[in-house]
Amino acid sequence: MKVRAGELKKTWFRSERFFHADNGWFFVTRENTQEGPFSSQPEAEKELMLYIRHLNEDLYPSVNH
Repeated sequence: MKVRAGELKKTWFRSERFFHADNGWFFVTRENTQEGPFSSQPEAEKELMLYIRHLNEDLYPSVNH
């Protein structure tokens, strides 16, 4: 897998993307939006993966779309 310049390995989740507030767990996107609340950090991580998947589908639509 490709890594960013200066990084030795791929980091799937950057810890600063997730935070907990009074009403639940959130993640911050590269577009600097806050998504949530979610009931747990694992749920927030799962939702981040879905968020990224949807972005990639919009950027790289398949021939069957």
